[in-house]
Amino acid sequence: MITLLIATRNNHKVSEIRAILGPEFQYRTLNELPDSPEVEENAPTFSGNATKKAVELAQWLASTKLEICSGETLVLADDSGLEVDALAGAPGVYSARFAALDAGGAGNSSATENNAKLLRLLEGVPPEKRTARFRCVVALTPVLFPQQQSASPVCYADEFEMATELFEGSCEGRIGLFPQGSGGFGYDPLFFPTGFEQTFGELPAEVKNRLSHRGMALEKLRQRLNVRPSAGHAFYSGTRK
Repeated sequence: MITLLIATRNNHKVSEIRAILGPEFQYRTLNELPDSPEVEENAPTFSGNATKKAVELAQWLASTKLEICSGETLVLADDSGLEVDALAGAPGVYSARFAALDAGGAGNSSATENNAKLLRLLEGVPPEKRTARFRCVVALTPVLFPQQQSASPVCYADEFEMATELFEGSCEGRIGLFPQGSGGFGYDPLFFPTGFEQTFGELPAEVKNRLSHRGMALEKLRQRLNVRPSAGHAFYSGTRK
């Protein structure tokens, strides 16, 4: 069975990923790896941040002797966020730390703080101008074990990035006037997906997972994994030696 190391400590995100991908994989998270490195998400794009997280964690795993690496292990990392048209695409890659930016903080802000800032910036913007989308990029990187390493450390680092595949998804919608619903997380109580009069915070989890940006990206990933001809390494046959 393939082991997926989900590069997050966010239990809500882990639950979503498991629900979408199903029981075909063995799941591990960073909560089980307290010594794993903190990856700074300082890329200007979702794809850049997702790739950076997946590659750095795959490199770290390959250098350890952890039991998690006993079989085929892939690191799954994502970066996602909300793009609001009236705010020129903000908060974008800064979605998780949107409110903290005001104080120059480096860490994430709470969902309550982020939602409050978003509503404040959109005050007076009419419903038809509150269009937005959730966007997600999922990166999948294989853990290349020592016997698969190149002689050059630089080439070895490049191998991880070259072996990384990206899967993208987006969900169009609009921002409400106030939070509605207690489900989901982040900006979900403010986001009405197109065609629905309920927010992601109100919709059942199975409906949200089918519509969501992360759900769409992960469905592409699932389909990609399912076309593997065997349980071996054919999925990465172009980069593994």
